[in-house]
Amino acid sequence: MGWLGDLWKPVEKEEAVDMLFVPDVAGAPDPTADRFEPNKCYVELYVDSLRLRNARKFATRFHGAVYTYVTMAYAGGPKVHVPAISKPDNLAKLDPGGLGKVIVVNKQMMGAVPWRGGQLLLELGLFSVNDGNLLTPVLDFVAEVSSEAGVSFIGKVAPFAPLITKGMDMLAGQTKDVALEVGIDTALALDRPGTHAIIAVPKAGRIEASKLSLDKNDRKLLLDGQPLKEAYCVFSLKRSATKADYGEIPELKAKFAGLREAIRSGVMERADEALKAFRLEAVSSPDLIRDDALELVKLAEQMVKDAFGGGPVSRNLESSPGKPVELADMPLYAGRESGVQME
Repeated sequence: MGWLGDLWKPVEKEEAVDMLFVPDVAGAPDPTADRFEPNKCYVELYVDSLRLRNARKFATRFHGAVYTYVTMAYAGGPKVHVPAISKPDNLAKLDPGGLGKVIVVNKQMMGAVPWRGGQLLLELGLFSVNDGNLLTPVLDFVAEVSSEAGVSFIGKVAPFAPLITKGMDMLAGQTKDVALEVGIDTALALDRPGTHAIIAVPKAGRIEASKLSLDKNDRKLLLDGQPLKEAYCVFSLKRSATKADYGEIPELKAKFAGLREAIRSGVMERADEALKAFRLEAVSSPDLIRDDALELVKLAEQMVKDAFGGGPVSRNLESSPGKPVELADMPLYAGRESGVQME
């Protein structure tokens, strides 16, 4: 359980609570919703809303933060790890007197990452950090590193993963100034999109999952139609048929820039070599599903044909309106709907 276990021990001892995981808190998944088909779609992780309670142990202001660590199948290699830590603006320097408020964050923690099948392993923790001590800069730094790593590009995230997890371990080790609100370490077999909840339930109490629901306006958690008074975190796993930020995939973006430069040189051999490099990068990209990769290759091939259609000397791309200048200009999803399936 790692860092989660370090923070869980004092909560288990002092607060006497159990962590209740409620799958599909919004009700049964829509049977008409598209399934998570391996290599046919992307998966995204969002934190929707939360409520803090354990930070009342702090006499000063505090910061709330969310940490997620996703492990899932990876095309052509070992499993990929996608860590993220976020301290949204509305979780900064909170007053202990306002702990009863439900905070709506709607924060994307991962997305859109190709779904390759199998299980999605998830560690998710909502915690509070006492303000005014050395841990605050650590939290700020790790959150900044996580932001720089991004949440969608596997190759970009990988170098930052050890730093993010080490920072989380440092925070978890200071139990006097860090309070776990809710946490879970589980394996999910994705079928259809869904919204789930983690609740810190007092051992002396009881919550019936069947009586829980979501407020349709702000997605806060309700018990018998009334706002739940315990600490909790609501999160969603969403399916997307498209990757909106495909144009920012670092490795593919660089290969596309090389392709454009080769076309502008007017030398067909250079363009063919650059096209081959682009094709190899696209079809092997861990950030794209197969259909999207092949479509990008098709569009690139057409761009080369258009440029050299009249002979060995290319047409001037700069004087041809509508020609792609950046990878993001490639009409990958032209005529297609976004494909995002909400629960």
